Amino acid sequence: MRGPVMSVPEDTEVEAVEVRFRRDLRLLDVVMIGLGPTIGTTIFLLPGPGVVIAGPALLLVLVLTAGITLFTAMAYVELSSTHPETGGGYLWVKQASNEAIGFLGGWMSWFGHCIVCSFYVFSFGYGVVWFAESHGLLAGWTSGAIDLLSRGMSLGVLAAFLFVNYRGTRTTGRSSSAVAILLLAIVGAFIVFGLLTGSRSTALPFRNFFIGDGAAGAAKTVLLGMGFTFIIFEGYEVIAQTAEETRDPERTIARATWITLGIATAVFVLVVLAALWSNWSSIEPLVGDTSKLGDPSAVRWIADAAALSFPALGLEVIVVGVILGSLAAVNSMVFSSSRVSFAMGRDRSMPRVFGTLHPKNRTPHVAVLSSGLVIGLMVAFLPIEHIAASADIMFLVLFALVNASLIVLRRRATGPASGFRTPLFPVVPLLGVGMNALLAGLLFLVFPEAWFMGIGWIALGFGIHYLWAKRERIVEVVRAVEAALPLPEAKYQILVPLEDVADTSLLRFASVVGRVEDGAVTVLNVVEVPPTLPIDAIDSLYLVEIRLGLTRAARIVKDAGVDAHSKVVVARRASGAILDAAKEGETDLLVMGWRGARRGGRILGTNVDKLVQHAPCDVVVFKTAGLKETIKKILVFNAPAWHVSYATGYAILLAKQHGATVTIYTAATTDEEMEKERVYSARLAQMCRTHGVPHEEKFAMVRNTVDAVVEEAGGYDLLAVGASDEWVKLEHAFGSVQDDIARRAPSPVLMVRKVRKAGEGAPA
Repeated sequence: MRGPVMSVPEDTEVEAVEVRFRRDLRLLDVVMIGLGPTIGTTIFLLPGPGVVIAGPALLLVLVLTAGITLFTAMAYVELSSTHPETGGGYLWVKQASNEAIGFLGGWMSWFGHCIVCSFYVFSFGYGVVWFAESHGLLAGWTSGAIDLLSRGMSLGVLAAFLFVNYRGTRTTGRSSSAVAILLLAIVGAFIVFGLLTGSRSTALPFRNFFIGDGAAGAAKTVLLGMGFTFIIFEGYEVIAQTAEETRDPERTIARATWITLGIATAVFVLVVLAALWSNWSSIEPLVGDTSKLGDPSAVRWIADAAALSFPALGLEVIVVGVILGSLAAVNSMVFSSSRVSFAMGRDRSMPRVFGTLHPKNRTPHVAVLSSGLVIGLMVAFLPIEHIAASADIMFLVLFALVNASLIVLRRRATGPASGFRTPLFPVVPLLGVGMNALLAGLLFLVFPEAWFMGIGWIALGFGIHYLWAKRERIVEVVRAVEAALPLPEAKYQILVPLEDVADTSLLRFASVVGRVEDGAVTVLNVVEVPPTLPIDAIDSLYLVEIRLGLTRAARIVKDAGVDAHSKVVVARRASGAILDAAKEGETDLLVMGWRGARRGGRILGTNVDKLVQHAPCDVVVFKTAGLKETIKKILVFNAPAWHVSYATGYAILLAKQHGATVTIYTAATTDEEMEKERVYSARLAQMCRTHGVPHEEKFAMVRNTVDAVVEEAGGYDLLAVGASDEWVKLEHAFGSVQDDIARRAPSPVLMVRKVRKAGEGAPA
C-alpha cells in the first residue's frame, strides 16, 4: 500500500523518501477481533437480566435486534470501506457535521468504549467470586465484603491491562484466536447439554411468551429488551477501528461484519433457548420485575442452567468462560477506547496531550491512563446492570449519528462508488437513525440513572472541548503529499533494511556489490507501531527525522556511483514488512545488519531466522560489531557447500576495495573430511588468483570445528561464512555450525546464503 511522503522544511536539503503504511490484518484476524466482545462475558451475564425484562420473548428480541443492527452495520461497512481511518464513528460524524456534533460523536464513542470495557472488567471479579463461592471459600462472608472483593479483583485485572497497553507489550493473534475458539467450545457444550436436558422434561419449557399488559405492553417490553441487549452486537464498532490496518478493507470489513453478526445472533439465540428449556423455573419468579435486574439469580442464570445440565463441571465451565471472556475482551477494549481519545487528541478535538506518545514506549500513554481512570471509576461505584444500560445508551446515540453521517457523506461524494454500498438509500440509514433513537429513549423508563450519567458526561465533554481543547487549536498541522520517485530500472536490486540509519557499514558493503553488479540499492527503515496505536499514529516530526537520516544514507550509496532509493514502512512487525519489500521490489540481494547482541538471533526487532528462511532472494547478514574502517585481513571458513563460493566472492570484493589479504581456512575432524575439503579450498583459492587478490590456504585437524574457527577468527578483521545445506531447517539460519560460529566469533562476520533459482545449478 503506497502512502503519503512526509514533507520537511523547505530549507532542508532532502530527497523524496517513500512512506508506506503496511496493512497486516486478514479476515480471520478481524473476525476474531469482532467476536471477542460478543462471545466474551456478555453471553454468560446478559441473558438473565434480558429475560427479566422481556421474558421468553428474549428469543424474538435477539432476532429483531440483529435485524435492526443490520441498518447500522451496513452504514459502518460502507463508511469503513470509503473512509478507512482510525477513529471509526467519531471521524465520520465529524466529517459529516459541524465541529460540536463531531466532538459529541467522539466523546460518546470514547465513553461507550470505556463503559463496555468496565462491563468486561467487572465480569472478571464476578467470575472469580462465583468460583470461590461454588467451592465454599467465602462461607461466612457478608454480601458487602463479597462485593468489595469482586470489585477489587476487577480493578486489579484492569491495572494489569493498563500496564500492558502503557508499555506497548504485544499480545499474539494466535493466543487471542485460541481463547475465542475455547469460548466457542464452552458455549457449544452448554447449548448441547442444555437442549438435551430440556428435551427430557415433560413440562412446557416456558409459558406466556410475551409479558406486559396487552399488545402495547408486550411491544414495550420487547423494545426495552432490544435496547438492553444491543451491546451484544457492538462488535462491528471494534471492527471499524481496524479498517486502516486491514488488507483489502473494501471486502474484508464487510465479510467480517456479516460473519460476526451471523455467529453472534445464532449463538445467543441458541444459548437463551437452551437456558429457557433447561432452567426456566429458576428465573420465572423474576420475570417482569425490573427491580430484580441485578439479582444474583438473574445475573447467574446461565451458570445455574449449566450446573443443572451437566452437574459435574457445569458451573466451573461457565465460570472459566466468564473469566476467559473478560480477559480476552478487556485488552481489546482498553486498546479500542484509548484509540478514540488518542484520535481526538491528535486532531485537537480534545486537549492535545491525549494525542501524544510516550517518548520511550511510543504508546498513547495519556489516552490509555485516562481511559483506565474512567473505566476504574465505573467498576468501583456502579452496579453491573447500570453499566450495561449506560453502554447501550451511548452506542445507540452514536449509531444514530453514524447513520445520519452516512446520508451526508454519501451525498457529498463526487468520485465513483467503490466498496460496499448500503441498499435502499436513504431509507435504510433513516430507519437506523429512528430505531436507534427510539431504543435509547425507551431505556430511560428502566434506567434513568444511566441517562442522567450520559447527560452529565456530555456536559463535561463540552466544557473540556470549549474551555480547553479549542483554545489549543492555534496551529493545525498540514501534511503535504509528494509524488514518490520511481525506482530506476536496474538489473540487480539490493535491499538494505537499516535499524540505525546512521550505520554506514552495510551501505558501504551494498555500494561495493551494487557497483560490480550494475545494480540499485533500496535503503529501508521499518517503523514498528505498538498494538495500542493506529497504524498512522507515528507523528510527522518523527518520520521527518527518519526521512532525513535515510536521505543521508542514500547519499552515501550515490556518492559511490550506485543508484539509490529510500523507503519508510510503518508496520506492526518488521519481519513481515521486510519480506514484503523484498518480494515487491523483486530483490536479488537482502543485506541485513546484526550487532551480535545475544538476543536469541533477533535483528531489527524480529527473528533473523525467519527472514533468512523466507526471503525470496540471496541473503547477507553482516555482524558489524567491531568492524574497522579499513579491513586488512579476511578469513574465509571453508566448507563443502556451494554457498561458501559466494561468501568468498564477497570477501574478494571487500579485499579489492580495502587492499586486504584472504585466508581460506579449513578445519576438519577426520582425514576423509580433510581430503574432501582440500579440493574445495583449491577452488576458492583459484577464485582469489583469478581476481588478483593475495591469499593463502590454511588447514587444521581439530576436535571441534566451531572452537577452532572461533579461535582462528580472533586474528582477523572479518570472517566470511557460507550457509550449509542445513539452513533449510527452521531452527537454523545458516546451519548449526555456522550459527554457532557467528554468535561466538570475536571478529565481525559476513554470513551468506545463496538462492538457487530455477534453471540455476550450484557453482562448479
